Amino acid sequence: MRRSKLQDLQVRDVMSKEPVTVGPDDTVGEALGKMKKHGVHELPVVRGKTVEGLVTLSGIMRRRGLPPTTSVATLLQSVPEVTPDDDLPTAAEKMIQGGFRAFPVLERKKLVGIVSRTDLTRAIADVDEFADVKVRDVMTPSPQTVSEEDSVEHAIRTMQGLGERSLPVLDRNGRLIGVVGVRDLQDAFAQPKRGAHAGEVSGEKTRSALQLKGAMRYPVVTVGPNATVAESARLMVKHDISSVIVVERGEPIGILTKLDLAELLAGLREREELLVQISGLEEQSEVYEALYDVIRKSMKKLANIVTPRTLSVHVQTYKGEGDRQKQSLHARFTTAHGMYYVKHFDWDLVEAMGGLMEILENQVLKEKERQVDARRRRGRS
Repeated sequence: MRRSKLQDLQVRDVMSKEPVTVGPDDTVGEALGKMKKHGVHELPVVRGKTVEGLVTLSGIMRRRGLPPTTSVATLLQSVPEVTPDDDLPTAAEKMIQGGFRAFPVLERKKLVGIVSRTDLTRAIADVDEFADVKVRDVMTPSPQTVSEEDSVEHAIRTMQGLGERSLPVLDRNGRLIGVVGVRDLQDAFAQPKRGAHAGEVSGEKTRSALQLKGAMRYPVVTVGPNATVAESARLMVKHDISSVIVVERGEPIGILTKLDLAELLAGLREREELLVQISGLEEQSEVYEALYDVIRKSMKKLANIVTPRTLSVHVQTYKGEGDRQKQSLHARFTTAHGMYYVKHFDWDLVEAMGGLMEILENQVLKEKERQVDARRRRGRS
């Protein structure tokens, strides 16, 4: 497999060199104001010349009840060390592992820039590496949708529950009429309460009353399933959007996001071990270990058929009967030559993971058999 041009690009080639920052004593209201003014979701928190961490819009949204006068220091998140000399696949991998859309770039412990998913997307758009990769092979299929009459609060909860950043919006007849993302909800989230001071974070009641038709973005930027990844990346850069909706016969059949592109880029990194990312769970070391054990056994089998690169699994828990909870799992598996999507659910989390891995194994085996049959037919013709 030939080396990708993207593997030779470094963070210094794509990063923004004048990042917007906040101090640890600045308030949440001030941070939101800077995010809105500069169109960013993450701000390095700097004291003097030292980076103490990162404050993110998603982190603020998770703590919806915090007063706007709360200091940024209470929402500080640690960030991985990224240097200007890191290659882009390495930066993409760290971005995925940390769950960030952007993070600071440090040189000799000093802040020299910030690198974001947008920077990575622009790099993909500028090269011809993925000019022959179809969107249908990379997109997240069967996207979760919301209605124009749903509330902003419903969209926030849906995004957080699914680990999604963008949602297609449908009208009463099920037609695609818009898209809503974290940036679109930012204004609604930071709207002042009636009678409150400007800049205060809006209350639960305000967001619950505001419908998505007042917050969604339209017209929607769409592509067909046979469009290329390079074309889609260029559309994201051109329109300054985080996703494109994949449609067929007017119906949304998938969504391609900057996160998908970051995962595609991370898959180019040459590594000895599989990168596994599990999201949607609270920190429970014993649960993670049980899930990783199931994954390891499955990957050992699959390594005889394909070359595993990355596995991303998102867990969503639903309330069920009594104390029981349904565990719904969605996974994306990247190999050296392809990508697979599987989903499964069960009342037991470990059993759900076992079922998910079994479905994945069957999909990979079927694809392998299809390729062997195709080669045989070409050989006879």
